[in-house]
Amino acid sequence: MILGATLELTRCTSCHARFLPTDGPCPKCGSTDCAPYSASAVGRVLVATELHYPASGWHAPHRLALVEMTDAVRVLAIMDGGLPVPGDLVEVRRDGDVHRARPEPTQ
Repeated sequence: MILGATLELTRCTSCHARFLPTDGPCPKCGSTDCAPYSASAVGRVLVATELHYPASGWHAPHRLALVEMTDAVRVLAIMDGGLPVPGDLVEVRRDGDVHRARPEPTQ
């Protein structure tokens, strides 16, 4: 595990939902009483796919993974490196408007 690697998430103080940061209200209850918090950046791949003919502006092959982070927050991330299999551990980071994931180094 990469020690100290964190990802910023948001917690609603009204209904306790956890989600990716957003400018809007809580997607579950609509409350604007939300606060950021840091969580481990390591998550487990739920599913992954590889696009051989991605949208214009993306390089082929374009790899995507749905990653479950701490507190059951799920992130769709662009994979750097090979295509993971479900169950693989990856590190997720925010890169501008997208999230990127890379395989977690083995110890």
